[in-house]
Amino acid sequence: VTAKPIRGGARSPHSSYGHFRCVVYHEVRLLSNMYGASTNAFVNALAEAIGRYQGTTRMAGSIREYRDTSTDKVIGFAHEVTKGRTMRGQWFYCDDDAAKRYVWFHSVRDLVQRAVEDDRIDVVDLGPSGSDAFTEL
Repeated sequence: VTAKPIRGGARSPHSSYGHFRCVVYHEVRLLSNMYGASTNAFVNALAEAIGRYQGTTRMAGSIREYRDTSTDKVIGFAHEVTKGRTMRGQWFYCDDDAAKRYVWFHSVRDLVQRAVEDDRIDVVDLGPSGSDAFTEL
């Protein structure tokens, strides 16, 4: 896991094809699971992915990048923003293999742990979710 700050006026550290691919895979998997695999679900997922990718590369904060150790391919990333006394995270992981590596769980645990250790933080916002999975936490 590599932490990379997003600096104003500089290219975002996740402005790459590998990160875009990750967001597209994430959205296609999410919407296909919700609505079934279809051309319509794919087109909707692609449109959603483009919007989310543009949004995440234009926001402040930092990313936590997860790469496959044997191929160096991006398998997921967490985008984190701190504002006031709140830390917020949003996550993208590329495929079912990345999901099986518990990228999401690791990044949530890491974000919450860092928030607990920081006296300036009162709230952790776990961001958008395609399900109600956060209730289980």
